[in-house]
Amino acid sequence: MFAKRWVRWSIAIIVGLIVAIGLELALGSGGGGMGVALSLIGGGVITHWRQRAAISCRIDGPRLRPLQVSAFGVMGLGVQWYQLHGSGAVATLNAFWPALDASWLPLALVVAGVGWLAFLSISSDCRDEQLLAAMGEYERP
Repeated sequence: MFAKRWVRWSIAIIVGLIVAIGLELALGSGGGGMGVALSLIGGGVITHWRQRAAISCRIDGPRLRPLQVSAFGVMGLGVQWYQLHGSGAVATLNAFWPALDASWLPLALVVAGVGWLAFLSISSDCRDEQLLAAMGEYERP
């Protein structure tokens, strides 16, 4: 079981690197970073679907849930888009899709990521579970 997990992670990392390098070569400067952000977004959503869990934290240590990782990926994509606006990979994508040249797009991506985290905070039991753990109670009554 342990070796199987490492093989899966190794394959996922290698595929992610190949995609990042391919995007860097195809789109120009910043394409690899966009590939990494997109893989975070997709990986978090896919992992959540594979686990088929409700939006829940289930305390088993201080770690991020898959959908939280995806939200951080959306915010990271917005920051990269802002930094590369008018150059590199963003300029290449704008040549194909002029609608992506909107100046409000990076802000919309960051706000969408923050909104996603807020939604997870409100609609899940993360805060309740963390509060109970802080009080020394590890199970909900």
